[in-house]
Amino acid sequence: MIIQAFATYLQSFEEDIPSVILLSGWIKGILEKEPSNNIERVIHHEINHSKNKIGMFMMTGKGESGKRLLESLYNFALSYEGQKFSRWIHDKNANDFQNL
Repeated sequence: MIIQAFATYLQSFEEDIPSVILLSGWIKGILEKEPSNNIERVIHHEINHSKNKIGMFMMTGKGESGKRLLESLYNFALSYEGQKFSRWIHDKNANDFQNL
């Protein structure tokens, strides 16, 4: 359910933005507002968000299930990048990679 919500979020952006960057923005956006549905409630319950003085932030799982949730979302983001690369490389020929 949460990965499906993230996948829907990913589809609304152009393909040149790395999905890991979109993942961090998606989670950060959810954690900075009050939860409005069950997906957002679970993310609030499972993921901790910390920010330092210069504005950098870090997300960690509050417990073992939160760590698994973050890991699953991260792995999904990486597999999405792999799928985008596979689609891109499928349309290329060996000659496209020769240095001229």
